[in-house]
Amino acid sequence: MKKVVLFDLMSAQPSGSSKFHGGGEYIKAIFREMVKEYSDKAEIVPFYNSDKFIDEWIIGLIKAYNLKCYDIKQHEDLKQIFTEFTPDVFFSGLPAVFKKEWFPENVKLIGTVHGLRKIEKPHDVTEPKYLDGKNSKISSIKLKIRKFVGNGVKYRSKFILQQKYVLDLLDVVITDSEHTYYAIKYYYPESVNSIDIKVYYPPNTKTDIDCQNNKAEVTGDYILMLGGDRWLKNVYRALKAVDSLYDRGYLKGVRTVVVGKTSQSIRSEMKHTGNYIWNEYVDNDVLENLYANCSIFVYPSLNEGFGYPPLEAMRYGKTCVVSAVCSMPEICGDAVYYTNPYDVEEIANRILRANDKKICTEKIKAQYDLINNRQNIDLQNICKCILGLCQK
Repeated sequence: MKKVVLFDLMSAQPSGSSKFHGGGEYIKAIFREMVKEYSDKAEIVPFYNSDKFIDEWIIGLIKAYNLKCYDIKQHEDLKQIFTEFTPDVFFSGLPAVFKKEWFPENVKLIGTVHGLRKIEKPHDVTEPKYLDGKNSKISSIKLKIRKFVGNGVKYRSKFILQQKYVLDLLDVVITDSEHTYYAIKYYYPESVNSIDIKVYYPPNTKTDIDCQNNKAEVTGDYILMLGGDRWLKNVYRALKAVDSLYDRGYLKGVRTVVVGKTSQSIRSEMKHTGNYIWNEYVDNDVLENLYANCSIFVYPSLNEGFGYPPLEAMRYGKTCVVSAVCSMPEICGDAVYYTNPYDVEEIANRILRANDKKICTEKIKAQYDLINNRQNIDLQNICKCILGLCQK
């Protein structure tokens, strides 16, 4: 008799103002693989909210495989499903929104922990720089209070408790890197001994995209940065580094392209205004084109559980400057230039070096292939783990 897997697609739907998000793409990739390759071994029962956007290909896949499906409007409505049947397994790629008491006792709960960002990096002194609009002053005051009250200790403690709740919820935890595993081991030693924790790299969600031959979105040489609207991605310090290089007469003819709505506060600090191209949200194909045609990719992120963006640039053999923190060395190996993300002068040093001395394309692609192969293997491991077919 087939094992029944209740699969959370609701967490792959839009979150806040984001139509697409990393956790959602992770969930979709696993769902696609589960349905296409493992439908003969399990009955996969997805649920989602029909009032929200969901990719047409997902609906097509559900119809093509004639999957039983549930339409619920909020996560707590999950309890209604259990009045009709009890699955063997429940899987969610973003399990923090669920409560243990909602589930029948004999359901095995499997979920993914995508890093411990809120614990490892709950705030940064540059946060106010990313704020714009009428609420920016209020938000800035709140951030200053947070810094004043024990350097964010109370906020961090709250996040530690929240993450413990997630770990206590699950029977099996899937993590996305060795870094995340050891972060869990450090902060929650009792959890490492009481639950099953697997390290599986997240799937490559862009294997079918190739924009190298497409007309460039931006002509000429340019540095690419992502996350202009998110302090965690640390674009402010990177921009200060680039601007200092422009001050010294370096990077002639090289512009800087930033993706993500960058605040006026940050933009106003840049002296060489004509050298910057500011973008808000861009479609996936446009972003891929920017990766494919950039001269250098700069990603001085303050925290990553895995770190997709450098890999996406490395796929095209691009020289990257990335943070020497968290999972970055694990994923990027020796095929990038590393920098201290808090040191503007060191970031400038690495960007200047990357501009003068590109890393060998073959070396970059070899590291990309190494990680991509692991991702492909681990996608199968994730599916097998959900089905109870993985090795101990």
